[in-house]
Amino acid sequence: MKMPYINWPASRQALIILGLLGLQYFSWASHSRTLFNGLASPLFFVLTAYLVVLATQYKVTVSPHSLVFFVLFAAWAVFSDARSGEFLPALAMDSHWFILPLATLLLTQVFREYPLAFQAIRVGAALCIINLLLTLFIEAEWYWHWHYPPIFGHIRHLGLSVGFLTILLYSRTEAAGWASVFFRLCRILGLALVFWSGTRASILAWVCCMAVFVYSDRSWAKLMLMDSIAGLVLSLIPAPPLPGVPNIVVRSLDAASVNALTSSRLAIWQSTLSGLNEIGRLWTGVGGNGFARLQVMHGVVTVAPGHVQAHNIIVQSICDWGLIGFTLLAGFFYRSSLRSIHAERKHYDPTALAGVVYLLITGMLDATLYHLEHLNYLAIALAYLFSQKQARNANGIVLPAALVITLLLGLALIHTQTLDYRIGLYWYFPTQ
Repeated sequence: MKMPYINWPASRQALIILGLLGLQYFSWASHSRTLFNGLASPLFFVLTAYLVVLATQYKVTVSPHSLVFFVLFAAWAVFSDARSGEFLPALAMDSHWFILPLATLLLTQVFREYPLAFQAIRVGAALCIINLLLTLFIEAEWYWHWHYPPIFGHIRHLGLSVGFLTILLYSRTEAAGWASVFFRLCRILGLALVFWSGTRASILAWVCCMAVFVYSDRSWAKLMLMDSIAGLVLSLIPAPPLPGVPNIVVRSLDAASVNALTSSRLAIWQSTLSGLNEIGRLWTGVGGNGFARLQVMHGVVTVAPGHVQAHNIIVQSICDWGLIGFTLLAGFFYRSSLRSIHAERKHYDPTALAGVVYLLITGMLDATLYHLEHLNYLAIALAYLFSQKQARNANGIVLPAALVITLLLGLALIHTQTLDYRIGLYWYFPTQ
């Protein structure tokens, strides 16, 4: 997939970069009780508006093979949603995946045309971490505010997002002077918050990201190790200011089995797939937000009730679109992204590559890619990754701007029809 170079005046450059920062900020700030309706519609509206602006400036060109895979996946997803019993809510949830490729393509051109845009993203990530730390300490006496909004809805959810923001603060061309000290301190604070939160998926993903950095350049090893040790020590001293928050070390020592260590993840995945098979939907799925719908509408009892997602993007995808839909989605991402990433992994900026690895690993073990804000993170990471390659003049299919804008507005319209949607989060917590 590629897009041609288009020159913008300085004023538009500033607007696009500010819009990108606004999208980044709203991605993590949107997960609250007053804005989250099970579909993250407010965030979707912000993303749509930003992409509509970009679509008026860029021509989107896609490779024929990628387009075929995407059309097949989209058609199958609509088919699964039509059989779900709640067509519009299911389609609204799937629209997050429909918009992801467009967001990646358009943001790629932003990063390609304005290299400083990613530096602005780094500044935004640092400010987000500082904001979150201040919120934690200011709201420390309010346990309700800790467990629910304004901190992402849950402390574990916060740890997952902060882990990705911390990775963005590492750069191949590090800033000098006070800027370098600022980013270094924010990285350590971000890691401390991740360790303190006890988010095991984020910890594991961070270790894998360290391997990515070192694989790219061995000189990263010392820096990664020192930052990690400093973050771990800082996470233990002083003790967490909030009641009942065991750190990652204590939680790991208390786990009696692999299933307990993973908070019943293995049992959740096994019982979910078994339930799908028992109702005859293993191959076709039950529509968008399928894990919640499987329990609410089909009466399937999963182990460890109270979860609104499968905590695994593969299991979640099979719930939504079945094995057929998941295969089509995997084929699309392999053809459009993963094949290129694997083939040229040593030529990419390790920051972007580590960001993609982080989101894929946390998506396999937790709720990241179920939430729209993490799909936004994925679009940013992929876009920065692809922006490092010059656009090629290979033959492709140009999507008319009118078609792209119509598609975006149509998906936003679907969300406007589902603002009162409550399956999932509020079904499990009706009093909140």
